Amino acid sequence: MYIHRELESVIKPFLKRKEILGIVGARQVGKTTFLKHIFSEIKKRKRAEFLTFEREKDLSLFESIEDFKEYYQEHEVIIIDEFHYAQEGGKKLKYLFDTTNIKFIISGSSSLELTFETGKYLVGRIFKFQLYPFSFREFLLARDKQLFNLLNSRVPDILSQKPPFERFPGEEINSRLREYFEEYIVFGGYPEVVLSRDKEEKIKVLESILENYLLRDIKALLNLKTKGELIRIAEFLSTQICSLLNYNELSNISHLKYREVIRHLEVLENTFIVSLLKPFYKNPRTELVKTPKIYFIDNGFRNYLLSDFRKIEKRNEAGQLVENFAFSSLKRRNLGKLNFWRTKSKAEVDFILQREGEIIPIEVKYSLSPSLGKSFYSFIEKFSPRCGYVLTQGFCEVRKVKNTEIYFLPVYYL
Repeated sequence: MYIHRELESVIKPFLKRKEILGIVGARQVGKTTFLKHIFSEIKKRKRAEFLTFEREKDLSLFESIEDFKEYYQEHEVIIIDEFHYAQEGGKKLKYLFDTTNIKFIISGSSSLELTFETGKYLVGRIFKFQLYPFSFREFLLARDKQLFNLLNSRVPDILSQKPPFERFPGEEINSRLREYFEEYIVFGGYPEVVLSRDKEEKIKVLESILENYLLRDIKALLNLKTKGELIRIAEFLSTQICSLLNYNELSNISHLKYREVIRHLEVLENTFIVSLLKPFYKNPRTELVKTPKIYFIDNGFRNYLLSDFRKIEKRNEAGQLVENFAFSSLKRRNLGKLNFWRTKSKAEVDFILQREGEIIPIEVKYSLSPSLGKSFYSFIEKFSPRCGYVLTQGFCEVRKVKNTEIYFLPVYYL
């Protein structure tokens, strides 16, 4: 069963252009399924071919680039899955782009190959898109299509326009949404995990993804003899989500030198395990030094590292799990530049979204009766934003602070 992915509508306008499309993302997020769906639609109207470089005969033909070019010269579209297995793939793809009229769509499980190897040959010739694990709305589509349809029609996008409060669902629908949401932020959005039947199966699938795909790939990229230090770093980071990154502590925990710690973090970022969020600042003398905060792309992966799948009401770090969800949701939307705000006096706002000349503060308060903190007031006083958001457990309201409209909205509406 194919679950419609939000990325589909994003890349649709680019299918008509000559440029190569590069789809990147962690293993097991559904890239192959997504590409096969795209292929099934394209082949209805164009001569197209689906290849995977995990298949030896496909890869072997590509290694003889003139043979490949002549063999497929009548094709209009070629989709290549697992492109990172190709030797000098970027150089060869550049040659095909420059000498044929074929539209290429490629995928890879790490941005390292596509960005630093393939990408350096394809400047101006490739558009890169990231496929994430299921978003909460994609999760809903897989689990309860009626609920998905209702949410999508009533609350299409709370961040792009004034939220349609008059159309928001009632308490029973919100209760169902919260129940699904609280499952989602514990087990995450890897497709196989979402489609698994019970808790034990979900955990086993996460174990398989971690051991058989993610850690194996990362270990190879770092040229590690063992994965011990990598596990120590990942486990430590999983206890630090939504916090400022402490490089010295990370070095001590992993027994790695500073430069090695930086290298490990780069690989974890480029294989879509973690993401670093930098601070928003205008005056370096008054804002905190540029220490980033750490987030995981998927909560389920993070919780597996801690062996903790308790329900949210039994967890001390429930607020961090919800904030981590909010970060991942905002990042995948690519609405503009995303930062956090923190001053030397420790006033802090979770997220600052900069788009179209606007500065928009976003705070996560997973409560049914949230209040605005002093830090939020301080940000409004300092920057006078047009609007801001407080993401809640289900509370909805509009408040005005000076000239700033503050929208209190359920976080699962993101």
